[in-house]
Amino acid sequence: MTSGYHVVLGAIAALLGIVGYWLYFRSIFRGETKPHLFTWFTYFLIDIIVFAAQVVKGGGPGTWVTLTGVVGTLGVSLLALRFGEKHITKGDWASFIAAFFAIVLWRATNDPLIAVVIATVINFLAVLPTIRKSYLNPYQESVSIWALDIVRFALGIVALASLNMATILFPLGIITANLVLLGTILIRRRILTPPPHLIG
Repeated sequence: MTSGYHVVLGAIAALLGIVGYWLYFRSIFRGETKPHLFTWFTYFLIDIIVFAAQVVKGGGPGTWVTLTGVVGTLGVSLLALRFGEKHITKGDWASFIAAFFAIVLWRATNDPLIAVVIATVINFLAVLPTIRKSYLNPYQESVSIWALDIVRFALGIVALASLNMATILFPLGIITANLVLLGTILIRRRILTPPPHLIG
């Protein structure tokens, strides 16, 4: 059942998403961040699946954070076509193809829980290209978007009107994956000597 605090937390989580994507867009246009197209387009596809599943399962205001992800990931994907990472590996292709496989399975089963389980696994696969890129070039990836994502998806979980595996599993997976990526970026930045214009 939806209550006032669900609405407030859902709105805060969505707002954090908007702020995070705005900061990410700005860093892309400044040439500080080079998003990986396959990561972000895969995120876009998965967010669509999960948003639909959460709505079906009564996620309420907690789904707003996923909706901002749908819009934001589409925007980053479009920018990545021009400003993003150009080195595409076989592993990147594997994660990209897996996203389409998840869509096929989702349509075949029409089961929201199965769709979310598959999407959560693929989310880990999708972030691998960015983790690889960030390990080699940690100053070509923004910290703010991933840190804000951890906070907003945590708030999104609390804002869910219905707590079940279909609504909670995906945001928990995102939080875990983002912690791994954020840790990779920060640790590699401490190890490598940073270019002065990319500090921050």
